[in-house]
Amino acid sequence: MPNPPIIRVGLAVLAAVLAVTSAAPTRAAAADRPSRADLDRRIAVAAQRLELVVEQYNDSREALADTRTRSRALALRLTPLQRDLRLRQRLIGGMAAQTYQQTRSGPTLALLTSGTPHQFVDRLLVLELLADQQQRALADLRAARARMSDARRTLALLADRQRQEQIRLAARRATIEGEIATLQKLRQVAYNGGSRYAETERPPAPPYVAGPAGRVVAFAYAQLGKPYRWGSSGPNGYDCSGLTSAAWRTAGVHLPHNSGRQYGVVASLRRDQLHPGDLVFFYGRISHVGIYIGGGRMIHAPEYGEHVRVSSIDSMPIHGYGRPR
Repeated sequence: MPNPPIIRVGLAVLAAVLAVTSAAPTRAAAADRPSRADLDRRIAVAAQRLELVVEQYNDSREALADTRTRSRALALRLTPLQRDLRLRQRLIGGMAAQTYQQTRSGPTLALLTSGTPHQFVDRLLVLELLADQQQRALADLRAARARMSDARRTLALLADRQRQEQIRLAARRATIEGEIATLQKLRQVAYNGGSRYAETERPPAPPYVAGPAGRVVAFAYAQLGKPYRWGSSGPNGYDCSGLTSAAWRTAGVHLPHNSGRQYGVVASLRRDQLHPGDLVFFYGRISHVGIYIGGGRMIHAPEYGEHVRVSSIDSMPIHGYGRPR
């Protein structure tokens, strides 16, 4: 019968060996796993790239809306052109009948049937007047036809542009969806679907501001906690320019649903001129915008997977500042 102490020593050695061999893969896996800080950085880069694509999508959608508006306006212009064309055609037809009735066969018969030289001259003057009127009417008709043709060509070009815009929108939508899928995987690894921002309690409401800017800030504050949704301007979710356009709509100001276009229509400001309700734009190629609420803070829809929140305006590279008007 084996010695019990020897058995205990053998079992202990075996357990130690098994522990070492089983721990080795675990340590290797831990060494290969990206750190939380590295994942934070990668997610931030992916989110900024995604925001750029989202704003490109929004810009294309705004351009398509502009094209459709121009197309409708041009279609309305076609109606009076068609009416003018019909009127001129009837006018020339009437002139031709009038000329035939008054001259029968033109100046030769007018001369033969004239009783006196004065009658002959009068008839020639009438013929010349009718010929001038007819020539002017014909010129006007040709011009009206040319305008009609130009309008139709322009409509056709606009329709083709619309189709091309829709194709580009579909391609960008696919790009956005691919970016979102990648971002979701990164988030799953880092936070099991959670936020990369430190969770805080709901901040207190900003100080009261009178007038339209106050309505803008109050609206933005009421949206805190709602999810980021690309291409959306509420009410259940927003992307960055969707939030700013929805907020300023409460003050009766229309802003395009695109951060770059918004920057193009606001009055530029310096940082020391900022007031609550003003807009802060980010990155060299503008792809993000937030609503200033005072104290160096803003309310914004930060990125996919996050919620409308309060952040420092210095949390991203600032491009400029603007005040809607």
